[in-house]
Amino acid sequence: MIELVVVGEGQTEEAFMERLVVPTLAERAVYVTARLLRTSRRARGGALTPARVLRSLPRVLKERDDVYVSTFFDLYGLAPDFPGVSGARGFVDPVRRAEVIENALGEAVVEAAECRRERFIPHIQPYEFEALLFTDVSAFATARKAWKSCVQPLRQIRDSVATPEHINDGPATHPSARLDSLLSQPRYNKHLDGSAVAKLIGLGRMRAECPHFGQWLDRIESLRPLAHGPLR
Repeated sequence: MIELVVVGEGQTEEAFMERLVVPTLAERAVYVTARLLRTSRRARGGALTPARVLRSLPRVLKERDDVYVSTFFDLYGLAPDFPGVSGARGFVDPVRRAEVIENALGEAVVEAAECRRERFIPHIQPYEFEALLFTDVSAFATARKAWKSCVQPLRQIRDSVATPEHINDGPATHPSARLDSLLSQPRYNKHLDGSAVAKLIGLGRMRAECPHFGQWLDRIESLRPLAHGPLR
């Protein structure tokens, strides 16, 4: 049996995992537990400060040595001192930036946890979860009829970039900001509407249109069971 804990930063990502990713991967004998990043003794979810991440993720890895751990963090809004962010600044392509940060995060977390490298699978989503929803913007009109008039401007945004993962990271133009601006009557609810629209689109479409996200799922589906063993 293959077990995986996916640590996210907020309730939207947690709902997406539980509604789409968990059941899909279970069909492939990969059993996923979605968990929010611990931010204090009693609280979960919130800002991805380096201190919180490098404190929380090693703790998860140390709980058991036969379980994989991954992340589902947004590229948008990462702190300047987050592992790998400074090294990624020279890259324009958001996918390449995400890869640089993933590599740095992987090294930092594995060193802190003193675990086997293959057990930690860092994933940074360009630019954020809402980019996946631009895979099929007609789903917004299916979710709420009042949003039908918004489909065309959403489609123009999608068609202006190579993939949904390339919708940029400006303060007013990152994916969720665009949704907040266009979907105002009724207002887009990140937690409720995000997972509902994602379910209408389907995981297959999203992984085909969003290559970095798709590669992450491919890697998870190729995992092999972990045996108990030394931390390193």
